[in-house]
Amino acid sequence: MKAVNLITLSLIAAGLTAPVFAQQTQAEKDDFYLGARLGAFSADEDRVAVDNNQLFFVDDGFKTFTSGIEAGYMMTEAWEARIYYDYMEADLVGGGDAYGDSYGVDALYHFNNNIYAGLGVNNTEIGEVTDVAARATVGHRSFINDNLAWRIEGGVQRGWEEDYTEMFANIGLQWFFGGRDASPEPRPRPEPQKVAPEPKPEPKPVDSDGDGVIDANDKCANTPKDYSVDEDGCILYENETITEELLVEFDLNSSKIRDNAYDDIEEMAEFMKEHPQLDITIHGHTDSTGKAEYNQWLSEKRAKSVADALVNRYGIERSRVDSKGHGESQPKVRENSAADRQANRRIEAVLKVVNRVPKERK
Repeated sequence: MKAVNLITLSLIAAGLTAPVFAQQTQAEKDDFYLGARLGAFSADEDRVAVDNNQLFFVDDGFKTFTSGIEAGYMMTEAWEARIYYDYMEADLVGGGDAYGDSYGVDALYHFNNNIYAGLGVNNTEIGEVTDVAARATVGHRSFINDNLAWRIEGGVQRGWEEDYTEMFANIGLQWFFGGRDASPEPRPRPEPQKVAPEPKPEPKPVDSDGDGVIDANDKCANTPKDYSVDEDGCILYENETITEELLVEFDLNSSKIRDNAYDDIEEMAEFMKEHPQLDITIHGHTDSTGKAEYNQWLSEKRAKSVADALVNRYGIERSRVDSKGHGESQPKVRENSAADRQANRRIEAVLKVVNRVPKERK
């Protein structure tokens, strides 16, 4: 897979450094192209894969690498149809790799010569686990010369069967074919320049708060110098994601919470009190020891014991707390030792909140 990525990246790099001749500013009706693509894929935190007949979580974040090919056809100067294929290499939680592929079809609309967006249908398979998804894409395309263009795009896809929400980003190089006119336009004859009188110096504009916007255009006076501002001199804001995770391990065949785990549960309860809009689901798990029916029952008891602690011990409303058991179906690590089995006897829960904070000036 790494060799395929290197080959694809070399093709794209060679295209981006190609000599620029008579430049085409946009694609034309009835043009078609072939392209190479290279990118990264952010798997859903709940996506699983099969490796050596065992089930693993796929590492989330942009840790899955893709490379592939694409072909497109300009139905009009604004509408484009495209098909593509990507080969995928994903990291698994706990170590190891899983392989798969992704293919689909997009309908793209070009708002101008460079910016486009579209919708499509995608089939993604990682480690023998397949999901069909609806995909939304936004991108930018620029021509290097008359027949060669580069593009960069990103987007999100939502699964229909497994309910995965996943993001992607990639770059590509596209070779256009069709009846294109590569002849340069004739250069206009330069007209003699007229010597204009030197303008009188204008008074220097004043920026009292030093935010880079002059007082005449500043609608938000006295903004702090540490923050970035917009064209009106008002503070820009950005999203800041705060994540709180809870992990509690249990003894063999037990759903009793260990004494040293209550501090972590209390910390999660405090986070929920600070963010009353959030609800939580406690996910219970077991190791592979014993029968599957018993492990399912035990995982539900472990999840419920932590849920009850949040409600009865730390005062979280019952309506905000849910619990779910997964038995032995979602191991955290591959079990090769007693320590591995201990790591799988657990509950897990994750909460995330997005806050609006002022954007600091760089």
